[in-house]
Amino acid sequence: MTAKAAIAAQQQESVESQSPQTPPTPTTSTTPTTPPLPQTELSEIFYVENRRRKQNIKIQVKLCTEGVYLRRETAENDHINEQLIRIEDIIGSSCGQRLKKRARGGLNSCKNPSQDTQDTDEVPLPEDQKPALGGVGKKQTHIDKSAYLYIYAYLKKEKPLRRVQTLRILRFRSCDEYAENLSTARLWHRTIREHKQRSGAAGEAARAAGKKILILLNPKSGSGKGRELFQKQVAPLLKEADAQYDLQITTHSQYALEFVRSRKDLLERYAGIVVASGDGLFYEVLNGLMERMDWRRACRELSLGIIPCGSGNGLAKSIAHHCNEPYDPKPILHATLICVAGRATPMDVVRVELSHRDKHFVMYSFLSIGWGLIADIDIESERLRSIGAQRFTLWAIKRLITLRTYRGKLYYLPAQKTNRNNNKEEADIDPITVPVTVPTTETDIRLSRNRSLVRRSLPTANRVSSEFKDLTDDYDVDLRDVDSNDLDQFADAMSMTDRSIYRQNTDSWHSAVSRRTAYYSIGGQSTRSNRSRLSIAQKIEEANAEFKQLVPTGTIPSLQLPLPADQGWICEEEGDYVMVHAAYTTHLASDCFFAPDSKLNDGLIYLVIIRAGVGRSQLLNFLLSMNSGTHLPEQEDPHICVVPVTAFRIEPSGNNGILTVDGERVDYGPIQAEVFPGLINVMTTTGQ
Repeated sequence: MTAKAAIAAQQQESVESQSPQTPPTPTTSTTPTTPPLPQTELSEIFYVENRRRKQNIKIQVKLCTEGVYLRRETAENDHINEQLIRIEDIIGSSCGQRLKKRARGGLNSCKNPSQDTQDTDEVPLPEDQKPALGGVGKKQTHIDKSAYLYIYAYLKKEKPLRRVQTLRILRFRSCDEYAENLSTARLWHRTIREHKQRSGAAGEAARAAGKKILILLNPKSGSGKGRELFQKQVAPLLKEADAQYDLQITTHSQYALEFVRSRKDLLERYAGIVVASGDGLFYEVLNGLMERMDWRRACRELSLGIIPCGSGNGLAKSIAHHCNEPYDPKPILHATLICVAGRATPMDVVRVELSHRDKHFVMYSFLSIGWGLIADIDIESERLRSIGAQRFTLWAIKRLITLRTYRGKLYYLPAQKTNRNNNKEEADIDPITVPVTVPTTETDIRLSRNRSLVRRSLPTANRVSSEFKDLTDDYDVDLRDVDSNDLDQFADAMSMTDRSIYRQNTDSWHSAVSRRTAYYSIGGQSTRSNRSRLSIAQKIEEANAEFKQLVPTGTIPSLQLPLPADQGWICEEEGDYVMVHAAYTTHLASDCFFAPDSKLNDGLIYLVIIRAGVGRSQLLNFLLSMNSGTHLPEQEDPHICVVPVTAFRIEPSGNNGILTVDGERVDYGPIQAEVFPGLINVMTTTGQ
């Protein structure tokens, strides 16, 4: 018989503060039938009650790989209305009993689902059974045997670019038993998940694998309203998407870095990490991943997302710009939709090397490096944080009146035009993987040692994942027939737990300070027996041969060594600079469109250089135009220029100044950076 059902539609621009909670399925005496397997296409006829015209409108609903297709036919002039809700716009669905509308502001966590009563349909009494005037009568009720399917979607609209919340409710009541109706609703529910997984949504595959999302929330973000913003704006969307997650509240600085670095089951338990804060917490997560022994696998398997609950939201805006997704006026809503889309895009990471007096630092950056005007405004305006974003405008005026210049040297390695044009010959060569030959003679060994001081071993983008392997925390060379005492002599005696101060080549695979150290055998006397010496020597030679093929090496010398001019490095004469700012995302903040040509994974650093002698009016126009991205000169300018590079070095002459990495102040001194294309994966809606 033809299924009788009802469909209710609700579209709204604003998002409710809480999402409804699915009531429990009522217990029936009928044994539920085995649910059928999901199908490629499902179709059903539904009816919508039109109370104004006192008639029912027939609607055909079809679920296919493209999405949910609705077709409405009317008797008047055979008018047909059609709508397609794309599968990419559907974030999730749920099925069960009818959800009761709660009072606004109710808390889901305070509601006991077991106390819910079964939904009932009121049935009016016949005229002859109505009580007399003044009597007390009761309406007969019966249990609603219908099953409801709730489809949550956020339709993408153009001009203006926005997301419109859309809820479609399908009521299944073709059978007399609730269990059978529920089985049909569950079939539609599972088919939606199947289609989303086939469309490339990694979130569905992660859910099938039993993995969750790790959410790191800074409660002090958003002017101290981080928890409230998460509960009101993020948690309801996660519930609609049926996203399983663990929430970790940060308690102190570097908490996220320590948590990500030390969590042993991170890759087995989680499919991605979402940062609910500003750019500072994302910086901690990135550097925590890079300090893991299995950093390459972690960067490959864990997708990183960000929900802009903080003040610095450059990355969230850059990702939205890359995906052509809306950002304002609801950045938290739109960023959460990106995170639950279940797709990921490779993103560049920049390795930063710093030197300050006798200290040596290595860190990893995702946003920008600043020296000069913008860094001064960003850091010095902290004293005016209480007035909000206006602090940048006021301090920019102050810096223009008392304009500073900084003296130093600038080196950079321009990007090759052939690489930007996708030259096939050079595309097959990994620019940050240098082949290592096995030294055979004494001269080769000496040259190899000298070469190891010049070429630092750097993590690279996982473009050819089969070329590299990760070291687990309990990794060691398999030395059979050797006592544990012998193994201790080859154990890595030092770790990088204190990353604030360490010597040159700390992250080198040939350094004793590194957590990823390969020791090489040398000639000489040994106190072990000949059998032990021979066995260990064989194992070490095998390990050396393996490491020489697996070790990723960088292309630029260490910070203390000169740069080779024959490799294309350009050295600017020592001079005075108003600003040198390197950016590798489009936005430095939500309102700063700094590098319009930048892409998430183009392998480029955009170096913006402003030399001394620039006029204050030109500089003012530069600052005012950063909001629209029209600040960079279209023609050659003697004072302002932008250069796409793959690496650069700054050597300040004095000791007084400000350097920033991802908006955070670092020690003032020589600094150099090199880009690693596509090293990590960030959550996007397109996967491109």
